[in-house]
Amino acid sequence: MHFVFTKVIKMNYLKSFDIPIKGMKTGIHEYHFDINAEFFENIGNPLIKKGNYKVKLICEKGERMVVLNFEISGHYHSVCDRCLAKIDIPTVIDNTVFLKFEENISPSKDLDDVIYIDEKDYKFNLAGIINQLIVLSMPYKNVYDCENDPNPKCDFKLLERLENKQDNKNSDIENSIWDKLKDFN
Repeated sequence: MHFVFTKVIKMNYLKSFDIPIKGMKTGIHEYHFDINAEFFENIGNPLIKKGNYKVKLICEKGERMVVLNFEISGHYHSVCDRCLAKIDIPTVIDNTVFLKFEENISPSKDLDDVIYIDEKDYKFNLAGIINQLIVLSMPYKNVYDCENDPNPKCDFKLLERLENKQDNKNSDIENSIWDKLKDFN
């Protein structure tokens, strides 16, 4: 019973990312959304637990297509891959997605930036697209430019210990190579 109740809450929250399709007048429309930890929890994103983003959507409705221009800026909370300090990873996204109307659609027809929707649909939920754009913008490594940050969060003691350990390892390798060369007499 508890699971059903939780599912209803999630669905209600995600409905706030619906935009009307049917009845939307031809032309340009602007929408704004705030993304926070509640969004990532409700969407079920395993990569991001906390973050804050501002989403500006410029929606251009035509007769057979809707052009969605997303401008997303903000950050997500993570652990630094170098020193394990808690940091914020900044993100700026500028991307366009096209919604095309069709009578008989098949899910396999969707492309990276083109989504086919049924002509009879009266709304479209943006939560999945917003989540996907944020995830795709994530860097391979969770690091940031801590050297140029006036208030760095990095654990410099740990970084120094790692650097010293790496230097010692390299010198041990170099010494063992020279020791082997001495035996060639």
